[in-house]
Amino acid sequence: MLRYLNLIYLCIFLISLQSCYTLSNSSTIKLEVLVPGKIILSKDYKTVAVRYNNANIALNPYFSDYIEDNETLKDYSNLDSTASDIYFQNFLTQLKNHQYFDSVIELEPMNYSDIGLDDSLVYAQFKQVEPTDSTTQILINKEAFHFAHFVKSLSNCDSVKSKTKFFDPEFGLYSKDDIQKIADSTNADLLLSFDYYGSADGIFSPKYVRDLSKKYIFSSYNLDEATEIVYVLSGWNFYDLKKSAMIYTHIKTDTISWVEPAFNLAQSKRNLPPRKDAVLNAANIAGSQFAEFLVPYWIEVDRMYYKSGQAELKKTEKLIKQNRWLEAAEIWKKNTTNKNKKIAAKSMYNMALACEMNGDMDAAIDWAVKSFYARHKDIYHSGACKTYIFLLSQRKLDIKRIENIQ
Repeated sequence: MLRYLNLIYLCIFLISLQSCYTLSNSSTIKLEVLVPGKIILSKDYKTVAVRYNNANIALNPYFSDYIEDNETLKDYSNLDSTASDIYFQNFLTQLKNHQYFDSVIELEPMNYSDIGLDDSLVYAQFKQVEPTDSTTQILINKEAFHFAHFVKSLSNCDSVKSKTKFFDPEFGLYSKDDIQKIADSTNADLLLSFDYYGSADGIFSPKYVRDLSKKYIFSSYNLDEATEIVYVLSGWNFYDLKKSAMIYTHIKTDTISWVEPAFNLAQSKRNLPPRKDAVLNAANIAGSQFAEFLVPYWIEVDRMYYKSGQAELKKTEKLIKQNRWLEAAEIWKKNTTNKNKKIAAKSMYNMALACEMNGDMDAAIDWAVKSFYARHKDIYHSGACKTYIFLLSQRKLDIKRIENIQ
């Protein structure tokens, strides 16, 4: 009886190995793909002017607090001022590196350290017309209105500054003359004005979070890691310099976090980055992320392909390493009709990869679908095909989107 059971277990083991074999004999390669930005910019914008214009450069009490568990502490060093410069410079560097625009021009920065902001003109214009009146859009730019409201909601120290700047109802922190001067001096199509920066941060020990979760009946949490979080708040305004118009206000919050094992707050502070490092590094990361948010950028991805011990197919390993995809594809295509269904399905899958490497997404999707149906009962292979079909479909949409804005 024991011998019989051992035989059954051996058969089950061999069957499981057979089902896993489909993916066990595979490898991966690195591939660079172009990902579109999240904002769709007009293809007419070839030259861009960029300006550091942070209106929140002075110490702002709203951003001087930071948290350590349940304690709120104060920092009057105006760390955000340094962080905002890091954010902007890294954004500018990444924007140039992505080479989306023909030219990127950096303008002289504006210093708001002793300039208070007054939104009375914006509200005065707003009250002159009914919100539903068709003339509202002429008197008030809704982007300028929303930005002025956002800035004033996060400022309570403007009254102590010696100078005052009025929000323009049409152009925000600029005037029509300002925009015209920038257009004339740069001959740029678009102005990206970095008009606001602030950050909030805190460290939370696992003990504090566990106690908090029990208080609010989140007993399922089993936390043994400390977390440091920095929220980066940035405000940008976009100006079409050819049309002399403020076209878009973008307020963005980025969440940057670090996680490390710890028991209490003291150990959390030892294991996590020092607060200053975290705030400045978060600014650096957020600056890069906004460049990627704005324009297409390249990322490196992994792609799986099947290897084979069959003599002819084995040659493709060397061809792949030499980037000779067309020659490898000739071998795979010939084997898509192989009598061995497993070899045929693998060759179809590899044909999909060859087509993607050649930039033909439609053919790649077609081969991946054929590979799926050739061996759809194999859950490992069919799962790999489904995943690849999804990735190819997303790449097809990304390429179409990028082509439409270029």
